[in-house]
Amino acid sequence: MPPEVRCPGCGAMVPDIAELRSRNLYVGAAAGCFAAYADLLGRLLGDASLGEARMLSVDTYMAQHPGVPGRQSSQSVWVHLVGLCLSLEHGFDGLASARAKARLAASDARFTWLEPPAQLGDLTVFDVLAVPANELPAAVRRWTGSVWLAWEPHRGAIRDRTRTLLGEIE
Repeated sequence: MPPEVRCPGCGAMVPDIAELRSRNLYVGAAAGCFAAYADLLGRLLGDASLGEARMLSVDTYMAQHPGVPGRQSSQSVWVHLVGLCLSLEHGFDGLASARAKARLAASDARFTWLEPPAQLGDLTVFDVLAVPANELPAAVRRWTGSVWLAWEPHRGAIRDRTRTLLGEIE
C-alpha cells in the first residue's frame, strides 16, 4: 500500500501515487484524488442513464479542487460554481448547464479569484465511489450539496454572475 498524502482540495487522505497529469494543470488535487475522480467518471460513463450525475460530478469535483490563484483556475472555479448554481437553484439539466457555461467561459470573459473556504465540503469523491452503482445519483447529489454549502461565503457573487449569464442567454 503506497503512503498517503492529504489532497489540497478536498482534504481527503489519498494514495501518494505518481502524477498522472501535467504538473501545470490548474486543478488543485493530489494525483491519488484525481485518479479516483477519473474512476468515478468511468463508472458514470458506463451507464447512459447517469449523464446528469456525470455532469454534476464534474462541476462538484472542480469546485472542490480550486487550485491556486491564476487565470485558468479562477475561470474554472467560477464556471463550475455557476454550473452548480444553474443545476441546484435554476433546475438546469446537464446539457443546458453545459451550454450556459460555454457562454460564460467566452474568450473575452474575466474572472477574479474567489478565495476558497477553509473546508470545501464534508463529502468527497471517495464517498461517492463507496456506494453501489444504483445509489450513484443520490450520492453525487449529496456530495454536490456539501460542496455548494461550503462555498456559501461567495454564493451572493455566484448568484449575481449566474443572473447576469441568464439575462444574456434569454
